Amino acid sequence: MSHSDRRYHRTVRALLIAALLLASRPGGAAELAAFVSGATPGPNWNGGGFGVSLTITLLNLVGLELEGARQGGVVTDSSMLSASSRAFLAPPIGRFVPYAGLAVGAYKQTLASHDQWGTVSGVFVGARIKLPLGILIKGEYEWVNLPNDALMKMDARYYGGVGISF
Repeated sequence: MSHSDRRYHRTVRALLIAALLLASRPGGAAELAAFVSGATPGPNWNGGGFGVSLTITLLNLVGLELEGARQGGVVTDSSMLSASSRAFLAPPIGRFVPYAGLAVGAYKQTLASHDQWGTVSGVFVGARIKLPLGILIKGEYEWVNLPNDALMKMDARYYGGVGISF
C-alpha cells in the first residue's frame, strides 16, 4: 500500500469516527446507573459501598431519581442500606451535565446484632458526562443528615459510577 493510500484510509477512518460521535445522541430522558461509594467519617465507613439509580430528566433541566445503596462499615457485621428519592437541577453544557439537588429517604443500619431504621436526607452536587451510544459516567458528593441517635454517624457520601441513557 502506498503512502497516499494509507493517508486516504486514515482520513476516511477519522471522518467516520467524527461522524459517529457527532451523529450519536447525547442520551435519552431516562438513565440507569450503577456506582461504587465511600463515606465519612472514615472510622465508621471504610468498608466501601455500591448502589443503583434510575433517573428521569424533564425538560432537559430537572431530574427526578430513585436510588438504592449499601454502604459497608469498618466493624464486622456493620452496614447501612438506604433508599431515597431525589430531585435536582441539571443544566446541560453539551455532553457535560453538572447537577445539584435534595434527597430524602429511609435507611437501615446494622451494627453487630443491632438494627435501626430511620429517615435520611441530604444535599448533593455532581456531574455527568454523556458519551456516545448512550453511555454516561457520573460522580457525586452528598452531605448526609442522619438522626442524632443513629448507630453509626455519617457526614457525607461520595461515589463514581457508569450507566446508560435510554
